[in-house]
Amino acid sequence: TTFSPDDTCTYAHVVTFLHRFRGCPEPGISTAFPDVPPGSFYHKAVLWASQREITVGMDGGLFRPDLSCTRGQIVTFLYRDEKNP
Repeated sequence: TTFSPDDTCTYAHVVTFLHRFRGCPEPGISTAFPDVPPGSFYHKAVLWASQREITVGMDGGLFRPDLSCTRGQIVTFLYRDEKNP
């Protein structure tokens, strides 16, 4: 409920922004990464982004939702999202 423009965006935040921008479509898969807990605010967004290959995760098969996302990584997510609308 807080805007916080100076806070860092995490991977979870960025895929959630994209998922909401696309209208919150239901993902067609039920699991993707072991570090994405069901019921978390970003769970469906990560499944959706993984299914569309917007994200492929990190080493070890993890998503690392709390890791800070750089501008370059955000641009990569945006590019992959536009490539597969």
